[in-house]
Amino acid sequence: MRHALLIGLSGSGKSTLGRLAACEFGLPFVDLDDSVEARTGMKIREIFALHGEARFRDEESLALDEALKNPVPSIIATGGGVVLRPENARAMRESGFVVFLDRPLENILRDVRCDGERPLLTDAGKLYEMERDRRALYLEASDSVQSGGAVVGESLGELVKLLSALWAGPPIPLPEYCVIGDPIAHTLSPAIHGAIFGALGSKVSYGALRVPRGELGAFVERVRNSNMRGFNVTIPHKIDIIPLLDDVVEEARLCGAVNTVAIREGRFYGYNTDMGGLLASLIDAGSGYAGRNILILGAGGASRGVALKAAREEAAGITILARRAEVAAEIASSVRPHASCRVRAGEMSGEAMTREARAADVLINTTPLGMSGLADDFVSLDFLSGMPSDALVCDLVYNPPVTSLLRAAGERGLAARNGLGMLIYQAILADEIFLGISGRELDVPTLYKTAKERLER
Repeated sequence: MRHALLIGLSGSGKSTLGRLAACEFGLPFVDLDDSVEARTGMKIREIFALHGEARFRDEESLALDEALKNPVPSIIATGGGVVLRPENARAMRESGFVVFLDRPLENILRDVRCDGERPLLTDAGKLYEMERDRRALYLEASDSVQSGGAVVGESLGELVKLLSALWAGPPIPLPEYCVIGDPIAHTLSPAIHGAIFGALGSKVSYGALRVPRGELGAFVERVRNSNMRGFNVTIPHKIDIIPLLDDVVEEARLCGAVNTVAIREGRFYGYNTDMGGLLASLIDAGSGYAGRNILILGAGGASRGVALKAAREEAAGITILARRAEVAAEIASSVRPHASCRVRAGEMSGEAMTREARAADVLINTTPLGMSGLADDFVSLDFLSGMPSDALVCDLVYNPPVTSLLRAAGERGLAARNGLGMLIYQAILADEIFLGISGRELDVPTLYKTAKERLER
């Protein structure tokens, strides 16, 4: 089975379509621009500014060579100028199947910003010049040409059809590790876990696989007959995966959600590293649960896990407020047997939030309010004004990095933390499980820094 390489002009959709197609097939995705930035520790615009285009082309060729040598078939999005070096074109044809994404210039100009993020695409005239100079090279290097559709969905469908024909025959092998969910193309997991595995010197593959609701059972059976060693689970499968597993550790069973599945000798073991990841993030921010009054907003699956973890870590008090007070009350009732402190519940009204915030040492928002792409947000954030000056406000949302809640907390002089820390720390905990490594053997601060810098790049 061969790699699939996407070539074409800057803005033709190589990264977007490549990432989406990789999720469809459950294959690793490689973006050569990302690989160059990871290798050099610099953004591409910085390489151009400090060292010139020749240095960038050298790094690009090295990144391509590394990607092609990987024995695990991957979908590789190349840079727009990768074909300028004949040796690159020759290597791509010898090691993979090359698809030229021939997207109309008017569509690229409509959707792509001509700014400093793309050093060779600073104006529309430059794009026409590149198209004239490179078109013959794209055609010569490619095994197939795909014309761009009017929308991403059309182009994706055509690309998937093309690659399905290319890889017809035995089922595509699964990566050693992956994350499953639906939707999944937005996931940061491959970048985070890839950075952690790389820092640990572990050369394993990690991908992202879209598993629609209703197909989870078929996926598990496919995994049982593969060499996969584990997978992470996200929406909408964290609850539905539980009855399909052979064993579930106590904390995950009590939380009612699994986000990590380790496979050992054919048996599937379920874990929940989300709550441990959140605790590590809170401790990193100078807080935690022990001896502190915890105010939780929301009553979804995350709320139950947060409340349970706070109880087991001996919080001084736990209060859960939600739009549906009866759901908050049910969570509180399930947590009380595991708590040595008072666990209360109520409606998430302005009056209740104001009252409870006055006594809270840590406020954790588990609702999606303020999330990017969601119109709903807090009606008022005045309840933050009464919080103790040394309190911490944590929002599990990480996109945008600074939600309205965190911005308001900062304006009031309160410590604030988004969900990115939880995301990275839970991945470190999951990889400990996958690789059978004790946390005591790991340099966790360095792993965290490495993963965070990878995301920033």
